[in-house]
Amino acid sequence: MTGEKRRSFIEGAAILTAAGLFAKALGSIYRVFLTRIIGTEGIGLYQVAYPIYTTLLVVSRSGIPIALAKLISEKISRGERKAAFQIFKVSRYLSFFLGLFFSLLMIVLAKPLTVIFKWGPDAYYPVLAIAPAIFFVSIMATYRGFFQGLQDMVPTALSQIIEQFVRMLTMISLAYLLVKKSLSLAAAGATFGAVTGSIAGLFILIFIYYKRRKKIWSFVREDQASYPDISETREIIKEIASLAIPITLGALVQPLMNLVDSIIVPMRLQAGNIAGEHMALFGELSGVAMTLVNFPTIITASLATSLVPSIAEAYALREDLLIKRRTQTGIRLAILISLPAAVGLFVLAEPLTTIIFAVPSAARILRITAWSVIFIGLQETSSAILNGTGRTRIPARNLFIGALINAFFNYTLTADPRFGIKGAAFGTVCGFAVAAFLNLIYVKRYTDFKIDIKALVLKPVIAVLVMGLVVKQGFVGLDYLLSFITTYHYLIATFLAVILGVLVYFLLLFLTKEIKYNDLLMIPRVGERLARICKKIGLVRE
Repeated sequence: MTGEKRRSFIEGAAILTAAGLFAKALGSIYRVFLTRIIGTEGIGLYQVAYPIYTTLLVVSRSGIPIALAKLISEKISRGERKAAFQIFKVSRYLSFFLGLFFSLLMIVLAKPLTVIFKWGPDAYYPVLAIAPAIFFVSIMATYRGFFQGLQDMVPTALSQIIEQFVRMLTMISLAYLLVKKSLSLAAAGATFGAVTGSIAGLFILIFIYYKRRKKIWSFVREDQASYPDISETREIIKEIASLAIPITLGALVQPLMNLVDSIIVPMRLQAGNIAGEHMALFGELSGVAMTLVNFPTIITASLATSLVPSIAEAYALREDLLIKRRTQTGIRLAILISLPAAVGLFVLAEPLTTIIFAVPSAARILRITAWSVIFIGLQETSSAILNGTGRTRIPARNLFIGALINAFFNYTLTADPRFGIKGAAFGTVCGFAVAAFLNLIYVKRYTDFKIDIKALVLKPVIAVLVMGLVVKQGFVGLDYLLSFITTYHYLIATFLAVILGVLVYFLLLFLTKEIKYNDLLMIPRVGERLARICKKIGLVRE
């Protein structure tokens, strides 16, 4: 792998990761305020609206942008820029009409679905309020897929930040103003944030595109360009559909898992005689524990987004060695990122749920769901590799199998008073674990990447075990010592324990030579200098 090519996809991942972390930080902020404003029951109402929204949203947006990123990356790598231009135009129209259709469908189905799934009348307005967002996000996703196909992740990163910022302002403001009227309207105000956020994110992408379009399509002025004829359009739609449909089916599994959870979990909690608090418990799982779980996965999701066009480019050029190396890099980074995140969430479950959400009872759920971080990271990364090589049906099928496992455990364990909501948490972990391992089997088959047990598993596991022990004992000691100094000892001790864990983990990776010279080069501005210093003193190797 050349340094330039390697840097291209890892820098893309780094850009999306930085933006994703910032957007996720904003998301965590609004979740904290939202939970404190409307409580876990209100969060439960907020969460039941999202699975319907994301299910319809996936159909209208998920397959097209990923297929677009792959196709445009392949066309441009072969010098076929006019073909790439036509693919973008057709996909933009598809997204417009699909987004409009599914927004209207959600508006029409809002009332019947809340009755069928027995969510109660309070869930109607949150479902209705979020419906228009599907239209705007569908179009926005096409522009993101286009820029990702050019391996330019900056527009996507900017739109993510702006979308989340506007969404946060809308959610907190409307929830605060409407909670005095009713919990249902407050939850609806919160879900409406997805609408204003998507409009803002779409606006910035359109602005960037029209500012750059003459440079991107230097061969033609777009406003005078001839559109592909009917036969060409059919061929393009067929080409997009052949990739987009399997990807969409795969992407549908996750929101369908969430939708099934939102139906099964409250229902089975009621069957286990936990009816009085079933919606609050579901809020603890989906609104507190899974929010914390999803925070570190933004890094692996960014890595996966960057991997698709990167693998597709190498696949189009038939560079098998490059595919293998990029695959190894992607899997390795996913493990190095997700392992410490899972251990950190497990060890600091109670401090995190208490300080961030003021819901310490959710800690027992988080200690179980924390381990899903590892499997979500591996599932996302391996899916991206398979999608990049054009094998889009495999991750879809594997995730569906994982969803069935998840549904089985949710149904059987949640109604048992010995497990309750912890049964649903266990089902989530098992579902992602099955999907991840099945994906890795096929990745190994089609890319022939080597599984280095010592480098990929043994060294990181030892590092995180030491890190976890240091964090646990460090938190206890710091909390005790700081209690003599300040009333905020719990908060400060948690923050310092997190910092301590990060330092210990990276120190151990340096000592075991798991951080490479090229890894440091990817750090903006200071990376090259830091890499040279670390190499000079023997901490890294190329």
